[in-house]
Amino acid sequence: MRVARLARRVRVRHVVGAATILGVLLASCSSDDAADSSPSSTESSSSAATSTSGTTGTTAPATCALGGGLAPGSATRTLTVAGVEREFLVRIPSAPAATMALVVSFHGAGSNMVEQAVYGGFDALGEAEGFVVATPNGVDGAVRQWRYLGTPDDVAFARAIVADLVTDACVDPERVYAAGMSSGSAMSASLACEASDTFRGFGLVAADFYVPAVCAASTPRPMVIFHSTDDVVVPYAGGTVNAGGAGNGLPVAPAEETAAAWAEHHRCSAGPTETVLSPEVVRLDWSGCEAPIAFHRIVGGGHTWPGSIDVARLGPVTDEIDATRVMWDWFEGR
Repeated sequence: MRVARLARRVRVRHVVGAATILGVLLASCSSDDAADSSPSSTESSSSAATSTSGTTGTTAPATCALGGGLAPGSATRTLTVAGVEREFLVRIPSAPAATMALVVSFHGAGSNMVEQAVYGGFDALGEAEGFVVATPNGVDGAVRQWRYLGTPDDVAFARAIVADLVTDACVDPERVYAAGMSSGSAMSASLACEASDTFRGFGLVAADFYVPAVCAASTPRPMVIFHSTDDVVVPYAGGTVNAGGAGNGLPVAPAEETAAAWAEHHRCSAGPTETVLSPEVVRLDWSGCEAPIAFHRIVGGGHTWPGSIDVARLGPVTDEIDATRVMWDWFEGR
């Protein structure tokens, strides 16, 4: 794994923007955005390559015949959601097979799909393991980020990506997962609350939330969480966001408290128990759950994705665990 991480360090050409969570995303929701949304439009999408009207319940074909102009490799794809053209990167493995899994990887605020494709590292793993990766762009503005409360448009966008790739990329709708960094992690948490019928597992890095009024009715799904103790952007012990601009001063709950709220949602009967995996990584596990959940305390880490490239202004990154690999294994029940 260390060789793979070093290779990813060589390839990087961009830095990842620092990200914020909940309130920052709410602050970015404009009245114009809300006005563009309607009940009939938020669930519809059209592809630049092909018109799509299927739902995530569509059964993947028995054999893989890529559609919509897709081919093995990477491409930019567009969808129209709520009257707005949205884009995402899609990476198809070199030997596509029927009923492939899909990981949708969400960037942090101030970052973008190209940077997240490098930072999250799912493309290389998808090639090795034979799954599809989609890396979407958030809404462009003063800070590019995700708007998942106050407007349904970004949740609808996530659903539309899945529907598009179930139709055209041999994706198995029962093997669809969401992962993200900071703002993108909060976006993934929102999908755990509002789209558990579409996504079957969630990987969260450096941000999380649980709001009973939004999340309580969702189906428990496998969830794996990572948060660093020295994160100065989204404090591990709770407090306020320190991201600059509109994000400053917004309250955040302690990371382990939020994980415990998810464990209660998953109806776990016991836990957490702590396992020291290395000097820098402690895993918290709950048992007797309707779906598995684990939390990784990264000792001394910054606002960073464990096992990824170094981005100095985000703080230290541990090499003692590879969050990307752990997420994939967690999603697939390994």
